[in-house]
Amino acid sequence: MTLADRVLRLLAEHPEGLTDAEIASALHVVHQHVNSCCRSLADKGQIVRDGFARPIRNRLPGEQALPPPAPEVKGGVERGEGLVQGEVVTWLVASGWSIGRVAETASRERGIDIVAERAGVRLHVEVKGFPSKSYADPRRAGEVKPTQPATQARHWFSAGLMKVLQLRQDYPQDAVALALPDRGTYRQLLATVDSTIRTMRLAVFLVRDDGSVEDRWPAP
Repeated sequence: MTLADRVLRLLAEHPEGLTDAEIASALHVVHQHVNSCCRSLADKGQIVRDGFARPIRNRLPGEQALPPPAPEVKGGVERGEGLVQGEVVTWLVASGWSIGRVAETASRERGIDIVAERAGVRLHVEVKGFPSKSYADPRRAGEVKPTQPATQARHWFSAGLMKVLQLRQDYPQDAVALALPDRGTYRQLLATVDSTIRTMRLAVFLVRDDGSVEDRWPAP
């Protein structure tokens, strides 16, 4: 596997982007080699080098298909998106909702993660997971991710919040919810936008490690 292949694979696991230094640290290669490789990949259009902030962050183009994520393990700190999605679907069905759509998270299918309906109300749910310090893939068991879980979780939260706001605009008459693992980082972030969530008539589903769900700020 070439350095370019390794960089692309790493960036696929970090949609928030990584700096040259973070990539060099994760792949255990010289910083200058990473810089040269990333510049070449950017020239070919395979990655984007975001220069709006410093240091520059490398990321995959928004329309590029990403490879399937590593298998997730239930329990512990990590709570993968697919696992959280499955637990929300189970909870919705038990609560009387009919499931109309469940996106295939393993292949990073685009679109709404969950669509459900009950008593004439349609619900759209955006799901996010919570990252771990290490990789779940046994082939990378000895590697440590360059980005701290709490930092990466903030990026995921921002992306999730943006998505539910877009869903609210696209479906003004429907219910819209953001589903998250029950983690302190997410609770703290939710507290900073509490009034906005209520004003926008959004729901938040906090999924505990035992699979139970706390329904907060339910949309009318």
